[in-house]
Amino acid sequence: AFHHDSAAALIKKHKIVGASHEERFSRVKYDKRWPQHSIQWLHSITNDIKTVAFYDKDNKKDSKYLIQRQFPKAEIVYVDHHESHAMSSILMTDWETCAVMVVDTIGGKYSTSLGVYDKGKFTWLKRFRYPNSLGLFYSAATRFLGFRPLYDESQVMAAAGFGVPSWSDTIEKHFIEITEDSYRLKMDLRNGIGTQGLDWNIAASVQYLTEQVLVNLATWLQKETGLKNLAYSGGVALNCVANTEMYKLAGFDNIAVQPASGDAGCALGAAALLERPTWQGPYLGYNDSSSMTEDEIAEKLIQGHIVPVIKGRAEFGPRALGNRSYLAIPNKINSIRLHNLKKRKEDSWRPWAPICLESLANDYFKVYNQLYNENMLFVSDTKTDLWYKNNLQNARLQVISARSNMFLSTILEKTTKAGYPILINTSLNARGLPIVNSVADYTREIKNDILHGSNSLLS
Repeated sequence: AFHHDSAAALIKKHKIVGASHEERFSRVKYDKRWPQHSIQWLHSITNDIKTVAFYDKDNKKDSKYLIQRQFPKAEIVYVDHHESHAMSSILMTDWETCAVMVVDTIGGKYSTSLGVYDKGKFTWLKRFRYPNSLGLFYSAATRFLGFRPLYDESQVMAAAGFGVPSWSDTIEKHFIEITEDSYRLKMDLRNGIGTQGLDWNIAASVQYLTEQVLVNLATWLQKETGLKNLAYSGGVALNCVANTEMYKLAGFDNIAVQPASGDAGCALGAAALLERPTWQGPYLGYNDSSSMTEDEIAEKLIQGHIVPVIKGRAEFGPRALGNRSYLAIPNKINSIRLHNLKKRKEDSWRPWAPICLESLANDYFKVYNQLYNENMLFVSDTKTDLWYKNNLQNARLQVISARSNMFLSTILEKTTKAGYPILINTSLNARGLPIVNSVADYTREIKNDILHGSNSLLS
């Protein structure tokens, strides 16, 4: 809480009972307030709370009174921010020992931490103190390009794909020093450097330099530790293009990245530091479903409709992974319709993400980091005309199997038989609002808007 992306999570008997961003309940995007709604939801599932873990041991002042008032009998444990981040990715695996990398804007005193996790203990080998922060570097660029820092970094990453890194030498000369195992910001960027507006080549240059730093750090960590598995988290770990470059070049066999890699994931990581749970996937949020069956959804898709999907538990993290999504056949008309539906005018250049069956993914894409590539945290090289040309050459692919999501797998099996093995998957939300949590959210925020004539594209 109190920074951005407030969240709460609950673990009981080594099982994740639930985890959610506060914004999904409050309907305030990037809500940073105390996660009261999320806590109440988890409390309604079980009120037997023995321990409360807070994700930032350096910020006891604001939280202690609130925790004591809400859980008067519970023990309070304050944990390290970067250990919370790291554990949120470690818990996705069965690894007892692995390399660990956390890169964000700020966590306690630090912005970047590299180390080793071994049987419950962290050993940090290299740490960078704030404001020498790669996350701050990227956020300052986000503001400079006319977006909101700490919120719209994904748009900078997407914009980079349309440019060339022609400004990288200039940016490196004035703003960041990069070596084989380190980086140093040449000025304090906490107040930013002003705002210019969107420039594809500046975005591409910032992305290129960020990738260079991350690949260098990860390569150093792999050589220093000799380990082949990396648990990676922090807000910068949502940069799926950079993640893929790390996988290609740094020497790790597997890279596990928490779907909620931003601060929200620290709620889960903090609890997991006390009791490591078994990972069963990212569908950890509020449970609700529309009345449409797999057959009905598949038939509508085949007929060319854009279909809103609300099924089961919401995803934990900022990306729609099929349980709170718009699905559509990937063609030009559906791309235009979706841009209109989501009220993208100035940002209609933004690409869509594909989804397909895991068993067929390698037929259409070059897939990297296959064991940990189900959560839209890596990109894949496109090698098919079925994923239409309006998008970039690399795509933020989600692979689906019966193991990861039976409902989506059944839909994709049906559309594949009809000649549509790849679908567009994008978040189910109204412009400026969080991804919907419930059918009621959809009806209030999107469906009524459509029915009143502002957009009739689903008909």
